[in-house]
Amino acid sequence: MSNPSIAPALHDIAASFRWNAEHVLGDSSLLYQKLAYRVADDADLLALAARAQPHQPPMNLLFGAVHYLLLRATDDPLKNFFPDLARKPNRQDDPFPIFRAFCLENADALAQLISSRRVQTNEVARCALFLPAFEWIARRVAYKPFALLEVGASAGLNLNWDRYAYAYGDGVFCGDAAATIVLTSAVRGARPPLPQTFPRVQTRAGIDLNPMDVFDDDAMLWLRALVWPEQRDRAERLCRAIALAREFPPRVAQGDARAQVAAWARAIPPDTPIVLFHSFVLNQVDAAAREQYYAQLRGLEAERVWFDVAIEPQTWPARLSVTTRTAQTTLALCDHHGRWLEWIEHVAAV
Repeated sequence: MSNPSIAPALHDIAASFRWNAEHVLGDSSLLYQKLAYRVADDADLLALAARAQPHQPPMNLLFGAVHYLLLRATDDPLKNFFPDLARKPNRQDDPFPIFRAFCLENADALAQLISSRRVQTNEVARCALFLPAFEWIARRVAYKPFALLEVGASAGLNLNWDRYAYAYGDGVFCGDAAATIVLTSAVRGARPPLPQTFPRVQTRAGIDLNPMDVFDDDAMLWLRALVWPEQRDRAERLCRAIALAREFPPRVAQGDARAQVAAWARAIPPDTPIVLFHSFVLNQVDAAAREQYYAQLRGLEAERVWFDVAIEPQTWPARLSVTTRTAQTTLALCDHHGRWLEWIEHVAAV
């Protein structure tokens, strides 16, 4: 039962907290699940979450901002409930009263973070989903090297995808066995196309409205804060990916892909296939902006070969799809953090 005192303007945000508690968090963060149910009925905390920029997820920003402040704090009683911050996390007591008090005491700092930061989760485990898509594309272009652009690249950690190794269960392994980062994804049903050697990339770059510098410690702390507190393996993987990116810095430019993709594509030699990829990016803009993005690609020269690889949550579970000039192929159903994929390869005309 929702709180009748919550203003109508906050109802959608309350519903988003409740939906995430029911459908997402129980599988990933029991702490955030408990908090999300309670925030959904708290007018003060909903108003704080409502400071998020348009099309940014208020729940992720509120929890990320709190986590960020706790990562910076030397000590606070709320830390005792966070599995990644406490040696023996408190799982017995109700975390909400302390969480609420922390939010109200730090309301100004949280409001500034929520209103200015973006959810730019750079989850490299999604590369375990991109890899079979890249191989699927490579087979269709006779293994010609392609130009690669990550849209919404954040810190560009996914651009180092071919420096990672991959394990898909049943002894299926791709990449260098000595790689410092091994990404694991369970395969449900048919095995996806996987490479014996990685597809070749002629050039690679990223574009983001607010690119994050891997050498900026505060920016990297924000990425760390966006990892949910029970997911210590994700946090450790992120730290290793940042260390690798500091050794091999990705090239990420500031810009709006909705207006600049076509110019980037036209700078690529005409006989080079183009591959764009993104994950949980287009869900942060409206339908008109998504159409603007794809209209640029359709407006390229007819002989230009391009593929747009997307992991976007328009449905749940997420879908891995590839769009070309003539078709959209749903390659797989997948976990939003890359933990599993189910290869289906369903083609629809566009």
